[in-house]
Amino acid sequence: MKRYITVFLLTIAFIINFSPSSFSQDDCCGVGSIFSSLIQSGIFGGYGLQQYSAKGLNDVLPKDVGFKDYSTAWGWRVGANVIQVRQRNILVGLKFYYQSMTESQDRVEQDFTQEITLNLTQWNFGLSLSYIASQAFDIRIFDAYLSWTNAELTNKFKTDNPPEDDVYKSPEASLGFTTDAGIVWYPIPTATFMSLEVLGGYSLFSIDEARLKEGSSSLQAIQDIVDGGGFFAAAVLTVGIPFN
Repeated sequence: MKRYITVFLLTIAFIINFSPSSFSQDDCCGVGSIFSSLIQSGIFGGYGLQQYSAKGLNDVLPKDVGFKDYSTAWGWRVGANVIQVRQRNILVGLKFYYQSMTESQDRVEQDFTQEITLNLTQWNFGLSLSYIASQAFDIRIFDAYLSWTNAELTNKFKTDNPPEDDVYKSPEASLGFTTDAGIVWYPIPTATFMSLEVLGGYSLFSIDEARLKEGSSSLQAIQDIVDGGGFFAAAVLTVGIPFN
């Protein structure tokens, strides 16, 4: 993982050093040239899926009563393009987002229902590189992020006199790496403040342990509750804030 962090930081340094910064002679400290290259920041939201491997969780699931392996979570993300810089047909940006992905299963018996829910939350911070193909489309060459992931598992019984929910939480965020690519479409080409993106990529992350924080289960911890990330896809709507 240290290798991914090093590559990520070197890439940011490269972008900062070689992005458009040939300041003109007639503005103070090059500020005018900088702002002529900034195109917009903005906020975005989307929905998608995240595949993952959950060996530790799947090993302790009560498979004999119908539960299946956990492997795909669905959920939403919200974030912001902090800053974007354009040079000819190349667009470089710094961005971050938060996402919450959930997979839930239940079994229904005559006098109770048991529901087991795994929620994965993640902060991502990184950069993007796009090629502006036309007024209507950009090609997202890549997004590259450092990610911090937490897990929460809830085992809930619904009955007339239910026991306290068993809640397991990861003690700290797990550091990982996420990358993706895709297509950006501007529904109104003359209004670049709004875009729709379709993205697909891969997340590298794992969560070594989740500990019992609430409840009375005899199982005090789940080791390797998530032992690997996987493919993800998302559709994202962005609303921009133009600088010029």
